[in-house]
Amino acid sequence: MDDEARLLERAKTGDRGAFDALVLPHLPKLRGFLHRLVAHPDDAEDLAQDATLQAFRKLASFRGDAAFTTWLFAIAHRLALTHLRTRKQRWPATIQLEMHDRAAQSAAFGAELAGELGRPDFRYEVNEHIAYCFACIGRSLDPEESAAIVLREVLDLPNHEAAKIVDLSESTFRHRLSAARRTMTDAFDGMCALINKQGACHQCSTLRGMCPADRQGPPVEPLGDAASDDADALFTRRLAAVRSADVTGGTTARMHAVMLRFIARHADPPAARD
Repeated sequence: MDDEARLLERAKTGDRGAFDALVLPHLPKLRGFLHRLVAHPDDAEDLAQDATLQAFRKLASFRGDAAFTTWLFAIAHRLALTHLRTRKQRWPATIQLEMHDRAAQSAAFGAELAGELGRPDFRYEVNEHIAYCFACIGRSLDPEESAAIVLREVLDLPNHEAAKIVDLSESTFRHRLSAARRTMTDAFDGMCALINKQGACHQCSTLRGMCPADRQGPPVEPLGDAASDDADALFTRRLAAVRSADVTGGTTARMHAVMLRFIARHADPPAARD
């Protein structure tokens, strides 16, 4: 019997310490999944706590038909799906552009953003900003499609495991994944300056220019050119950047949290944020 199995047996008897030790290795990935899915740091943390609490309460029902982590992620996915559906509307794929002028007119937002850029531990990492952008556009998808693309393409889970988490057959899961890839590829086409010279959004380079010179990180390089590169290849390059980003503990995480909270305050229905 391995260590996880021993902890699981103890946790099933109500040993909370054993349960916490069982869950601990999975928390970073769980938080990253929820953060990418709901695009809000506080909501993602609340959902992670709710998921682990629900898992502890329901542990006696875990029969081992799937890996413990698959079962835990399935609980988190159901909670996130309910959470997103209470929002009653998706974000438009152009949400960042739509919020640009509104943010520029907000003195409070500007002061909060400047405070984060001035922190001594801040360093601009463009891959983390690409991941932020990816999460924002993900909120424009059907939540089940968004979950499919995060589980398979970002967290790199095999189709059969990801399908179990979202409670779909593998064939249905592959259909959702294909639809999600197509929608996100189309959303980025013509909008992002990193893949299209005429792209409307230059936020990556604009933010870097706002940072202190010693914290700007490497220059922002294009991911490709929509005029000459295959759209699927461009999306695959973007995914590589998204996978490498630490969205919850990276050096830009606090800055992006400020930006996501601002978007949510203005994009979600008032009742959903109360």
